[in-house]
Amino acid sequence: MTRRAVSVALAAALAPGQTPPGKAAYEAFSAWRKSNGGGGNWDETLAAYRNKLRAGGMPAAAIDRTLRAIEAYDEAELYDGIYAGPSTFDTEPNKLLVEAVQGRRPGKALDIAMGQGRNSVFLAEKSWAVTGFDVSEAGIRAARRLARTRSVAIEAVLASDEDFEFGESRWDLIAQIYAIEKRSVHRIRAALKPGGLVVVEAGHVSASGAPFEYASGELAGIFRGFRVRRYEEAVDRPDWGKERIRLVRLIAEKPG
Repeated sequence: MTRRAVSVALAAALAPGQTPPGKAAYEAFSAWRKSNGGGGNWDETLAAYRNKLRAGGMPAAAIDRTLRAIEAYDEAELYDGIYAGPSTFDTEPNKLLVEAVQGRRPGKALDIAMGQGRNSVFLAEKSWAVTGFDVSEAGIRAARRLARTRSVAIEAVLASDEDFEFGESRWDLIAQIYAIEKRSVHRIRAALKPGGLVVVEAGHVSASGAPFEYASGELAGIFRGFRVRRYEEAVDRPDWGKERIRLVRLIAEKPG
């Protein structure tokens, strides 16, 4: 299948009212898990499912993608519950993002792991054409509701990073603010237009050691060759939580 055909297929898969491929994979996994007693150790269950997919003839790379999607949509159930309750996080737009776009000409923006849409709606209010994606259905519903309330248009897509088609030289701005995965950050370089801006804020690995946190200098290395407008590792209060932790922040521009 050509790259163009893949893009068309993904676009169709992510059309409103249709189930993203990763979500469908998660539902199939959940049904299999339930038929095999459910519960149990998560890692052992995934390993058993990997063996099942392998026995069924699925290629290794496709198995890896499937399992990543399963884990993403499993986390979505956690965030569906969080988003259904009172907010325990900032609902105002991220301050680094606000700084990054100040005085910048609007264009096409991508909001990775958009959550309830606070950053997407802010950008739309600044005349950006915004697309955001997230695995949480509750988050997507809230983002669409917020956009309607604020009388702006955004495209909010239910998808994992495995489902979403980033494209090449497609976006003038990509924001990745407290995403709970680090795969997407490696797709930003190709997805940005020349002269496009990337904005990332996340925890430093010293904060908790979570796999989606960054080591010192890691972000700068990923975007080596970009024009760095701001990079810092600072102790501050994150958008998620009340305790001060070590954070990493980056604003950088793709060479034009």
